[in-house]
Amino acid sequence: METKPIRGRGASHNPANRFERLAVVREEVRGPNDPGPRTEFFRDCSRTVIARNESPDVGFDTTVNPYRGCEHGCLYCYARPYHEYLGFSAGLDFETKILVKEDAPELLRAELSSLRWRPQPILLSGVTDPY
Repeated sequence: METKPIRGRGASHNPANRFERLAVVREEVRGPNDPGPRTEFFRDCSRTVIARNESPDVGFDTTVNPYRGCEHGCLYCYARPYHEYLGFSAGLDFETKILVKEDAPELLRAELSSLRWRPQPILLSGVTDPY
């Protein structure tokens, strides 16, 4: 099945989430007046903003990601599959359903001022665009 590109989006379809039984299928309109799917923003209630990783093949141990998903829609983005763990798809959902950590500044301030924090480099936006 050939899919037409969606203006302003990297993905042309919304594949099923491999972890979910239900899927939302957008009705095909795709005319010159079709605005395409709109971006929705959801509050991400994470209790921490610094993520840690222990992978030997990644050159950093800590990262700060202020949101999940990305409207830029780069097809090669390695963060796309992670959206499936949130109940969304790695296709259009990744580009149109953005989870925002509104409390990121406060969370970061609290974590960096903690007596348990040991200074180290922190990668900004390892799974999101930093701009």
